[in-house]
Amino acid sequence: MSLQSQIAQAQENAKRQASLSIENLRSLLRVQSPTGEELAGQELTVKLLQSAGATAVYLDLELEDLFERFPTSAQYPTHWQHDLILPYEDLPTMEALRASGLEDVLNYRQRPNVVGRWPGSGGGRSLILNGHVDTVTVEPVSEWSHDPYGAELVGDQLFGRGASDMKGGVVAAIMAMHFLHEAGVELKGDVIFQSVVNEEHAGNGTLDLVRRGITADAAIVLEPTNSRIMTGHPGGLYWQITVPGVQRSPGARWRNGSKEGVSAIENLVPVINELLALEESYNSREDLAEPENGRAAFALVMGKIVGGHYDAATAGSTIIRGSVYFTPAVGDVTDVMDAFRGLVAKVAGKDPFLAANPIKVEFLHHDDSTLQDTGISIATELNRVLASRGQEVEVKAGPFACDMRHLVNRGKIPSVIYGPGDIAQAHKPDEYISITEFLESIQTLIAFLPAWCNGTPAELDEPSPERASLVDGTL
Repeated sequence: MSLQSQIAQAQENAKRQASLSIENLRSLLRVQSPTGEELAGQELTVKLLQSAGATAVYLDLELEDLFERFPTSAQYPTHWQHDLILPYEDLPTMEALRASGLEDVLNYRQRPNVVGRWPGSGGGRSLILNGHVDTVTVEPVSEWSHDPYGAELVGDQLFGRGASDMKGGVVAAIMAMHFLHEAGVELKGDVIFQSVVNEEHAGNGTLDLVRRGITADAAIVLEPTNSRIMTGHPGGLYWQITVPGVQRSPGARWRNGSKEGVSAIENLVPVINELLALEESYNSREDLAEPENGRAAFALVMGKIVGGHYDAATAGSTIIRGSVYFTPAVGDVTDVMDAFRGLVAKVAGKDPFLAANPIKVEFLHHDDSTLQDTGISIATELNRVLASRGQEVEVKAGPFACDMRHLVNRGKIPSVIYGPGDIAQAHKPDEYISITEFLESIQTLIAFLPAWCNGTPAELDEPSPERASLVDGTL
């Protein structure tokens, strides 16, 4: 049987066995795998990989080595119950984590990555398929109208935490390889599947696989893009600003015409004004006037304010927390950190109290941005396959940060973001994925994988890198 006939057979099998693909996704959605408690999800992923003909191994994260190798990129581990609880003024460090006393909750015990491999016959192009198994919290559960772990199918919508972000992409890729393997399709290049932990608010899972030297000629990050192709994404920064005050009761707020009780809440006003001015200063710059996808070059969110202890006393301290996304044209993440430090200095320069009682700016997580040419080989080849299926799309940068930054910026692997599901469904109650789109993405990947893996390395953007391989369960 010819290769094209085998591919056609794989696609026909995928149609005939659509219920198998749907049920495997429902099974993974029923497994609770919030960030910090990913093991059960990884165990099921291993079973799915093995059923699809892959070898699969668990790989523990080596946090100390991660900080040593990538000091500007490694992050503190996070857990859905202990999320972003260790701020830093400059960069996170292993020494600060040890000194914090938080290693009992911020660690990677029983949180391994999973790597599967379908070895190629040789002479082709290798490919990484990257996805994360961790999900954000389901809280507040009261806002769900469907069981967040019930995997309820209502019409074309399959509900559950992680449906779009991003268990749909994980299962779609595994099932594509399942049907290719079942049809006897021989791929020349290796296919390496990465199911990582702690993508949410860290990215250390993928970063650790880069540290281990697992690489390929290209990669697909299976985040939800509504089956569109993205070759870049913004950077991100989570920040917190602590504003001081002086606690006094109403009767002691004023003395001899002088204000002795200074509320940290009233001191928030100039801080908030400067935050808005910072956003405006970036978005009004002529060199940033045409942001990608029509989105602002600098999008700042003020998400939470906590402060004060008693109604009848001025607040002694207030914390405002938020995040910002920024395009590569803005600069790197250290430039944005410096802008926040400058903002605080500007506020203090206008207020004698704040000059004498310093505002504190800290950070909770940071992502660098990623930008590649939209004409890289992996994007062009995937778009060609989409066009052959009547789905040609415009290749753009994406609107959200993800693990592609590590594959591209540190692994030097040409990569795209492509997967079923809608990013608008991520992190919200009643998250769902369209079953039609999920099944269609399996068909697209069945067509794409042989087209890519059976191409020659000479067709790549750069020479093929040396690749670490999985041998007898080790690297």
